[in-house]
Amino acid sequence: MSNHPPSHSGARDLRVARDVRDARAMVGQVLTHQAFAKLLGYSLVDAADLAVTLALPLRPALLQQHAVHGGAITSLADAASTLAVLTRLWPDFWATTVEQSVQFLRPVAATEGQLLAFAHVRRFGKTISFVEATVTHDGREIATARSTQMRQNLPARPSSAPPAQRP
Repeated sequence: MSNHPPSHSGARDLRVARDVRDARAMVGQVLTHQAFAKLLGYSLVDAADLAVTLALPLRPALLQQHAVHGGAITSLADAASTLAVLTRLWPDFWATTVEQSVQFLRPVAATEGQLLAFAHVRRFGKTISFVEATVTHDGREIATARSTQMRQNLPARPSSAPPAQRP
């Protein structure tokens, strides 16, 4: 089964904002096919054109010693940032992170509740987009991130190979 729906026969005008309902549906669809999203456990809270909010439920497995691991926080911010760009690009293109800078503002020692990452595209370009994200816990800002996202063509889908022949 392919992780990508068939591309539109006529490409969308990427300068045109995507409808909120379409953005939410698109992000939900992409998340259902991402093994890493399932592994970490983040989920869609909301989406609009060029903006996404994701939630990450806290649990002991995310702790490094007594605080939530910075990698979990960084991954959440990165996923929200990439998905914010994809609200405009998907299903015709993909986006990859070229660079990301994360500033950790305070530790989170909780193993219950959730982290929220809100990402919005500051500049949507033909190839490169700039995104800012904020990660919060219990309404308090715990990290900020800035990233550069690059538009990518979708990888070619492998053609069906003929079945192996037995001697």
